[in-house]
Amino acid sequence: MSDSTAEEAVRSAREMIEQALRKMADRAVLPKSGADRRVVGKIVLHQVLKMMDVVIAALESPPESDSVVVYEILAEECEPILGLPSSEIFSALVEICGEPHGSSLRSGLPEPKATVIAALRRELVAVTVEYRAKLGARGERIIEVLYGADREKVRRKRITQDIAWDDLPEEARARIIRQGDDAVTLTLPLGRA
Repeated sequence: MSDSTAEEAVRSAREMIEQALRKMADRAVLPKSGADRRVVGKIVLHQVLKMMDVVIAALESPPESDSVVVYEILAEECEPILGLPSSEIFSALVEICGEPHGSSLRSGLPEPKATVIAALRRELVAVTVEYRAKLGARGERIIEVLYGADREKVRRKRITQDIAWDDLPEEARARIIRQGDDAVTLTLPLGRA
């Protein structure tokens, strides 16, 4: 993560703290005498937790690190299907999945070949990545690939891997923390345009 992105996240966290403090200072938020002061504490706690999520996300390893692992696995799986080297497939996957130009994921990658992109678009039907984990615990990454140029005979390949909590992508961790989801499924956009 670049320094400017981290700075933006910290600024955003600061703004959230400032909003919480302003709410506390506003007499309309403070309970009347004899009212339960725990309500005010819950409001502040909620704001502080939101702030902590922003700061943690900004300081953690880039979310692209899991993308690299997923693309590498997919490239290796597609190698025997396409009869092409996984390095060429990797570049084409990054392209068809819409990774932004200028991202660290693209740095140093050769320009993908149009023939490899076309072969991938012909063969890949869908790719999903599911993350299953309990809060703070080890979990698993399940990559499911549907492929087959003949759409009537689509084949499925599932790759399941053990994964540490810290290696889960930030988006998956956030949904597990905030929404209590035990399983988060992400679908790779295969850019059919």
